[in-house]
Amino acid sequence: MKVHKVCTHAALLACILLLFASTSYSDEFSVQRGTRPVNAFLMNSIPSDYAALEKLMPVLRDGGADTVIIGPLQPTDLPDMELLPNLVYLAHQAGLKIFFILPVRNIPRVLTEHPEWSDMRYDLGSGTLQPADRINLFDPAAGEFLVKTFRDIASYSIDGILFGLDFFYGDTEGMTQPVLDEYKRRYGAALVMGRAISRVGGGDKGPVVMEYGEGYRQWAEMKRDRLKELLEKTVSACRAVNPDIVFGVPLFADGLSSSVDMLDRYGHDVKAFSDSGVEVFWMPLLHRDIRAEQGLGYKQVMEYISRAALAAAAVVKPPSKTVIALQTSVQGKVLPFSEIEEAAAIVKKSEWTNIALTIGPDTLLPVLLTKKIFRR
Repeated sequence: MKVHKVCTHAALLACILLLFASTSYSDEFSVQRGTRPVNAFLMNSIPSDYAALEKLMPVLRDGGADTVIIGPLQPTDLPDMELLPNLVYLAHQAGLKIFFILPVRNIPRVLTEHPEWSDMRYDLGSGTLQPADRINLFDPAAGEFLVKTFRDIASYSIDGILFGLDFFYGDTEGMTQPVLDEYKRRYGAALVMGRAISRVGGGDKGPVVMEYGEGYRQWAEMKRDRLKELLEKTVSACRAVNPDIVFGVPLFADGLSSSVDMLDRYGHDVKAFSDSGVEVFWMPLLHRDIRAEQGLGYKQVMEYISRAALAAAAVVKPPSKTVIALQTSVQGKVLPFSEIEEAAAIVKKSEWTNIALTIGPDTLLPVLLTKKIFRR
């Protein structure tokens, strides 16, 4: 079994979805009745100045976009509520839908205020339990806080919420005592980590799980069930105040080899999440970051994009639920246009896979280029 990296780079995608050409938001979006491609810009940062924002939104629309996604890809705090009305107003005024990527478990400010909500993980090196520095979603109070917070954000008439790349349980996380007690109650025996993780190997950044064993699958399913439960509560609460809001959850490229792999590594179950009201599965494929981190050549990283995109299309049904975010700059410099086009062409081989181009206020792309990329 391959190394289980929590994808902060190449795995996962960014953003939004399938909307109909109608004036009603609820009629615009329908997976069952057919969809059209979505053209999205994923903004990793936004201007703080109102006038600059007012100028930016029409520029994005003129570049061929119908949606703007507000990042960053790895947010570690919730958005400033005072900024939401202006962002939503200016996006809608420009004729754009607006989505927000929101953190779920990696919110340091919240953990500072509520240290009792911290999760625990099994340390593969020492065999001991250590703080995971992530919110324990099994804690009822933590779950209620997140549902209320997301509902408040949804009430600002935003068009979509994408759960952040921290919406997962790693294969050694979820080791708080209440979880272990629930495991024993549910399955009639204690979880023994020495059996559940049957083989550990050396990875680039330390020990990693190589094989799972007795009791691990049940533990993974418990974490899947809790993610699903929290997702359903969030969707229900948000749609009570914003009936047409769209929801998305991340995919992880290094778990896409099978649905079993996704469940084992991240507690994810694509079908279960689809049944819980999720319309979008998003995955950033930041190929320059992947290339640097894994020491790949240009051709190899393009092959990586192809494999990941094909795997996403195979796992997510229909593929029109998939949105892949592509990297267009590195260290503040726009990549060669030919490179951006090639990456996009690979993803577009799946007719209904949607594309989001990652940009910043200082790394905008030429209109002719983006319109060409978005053209189907």
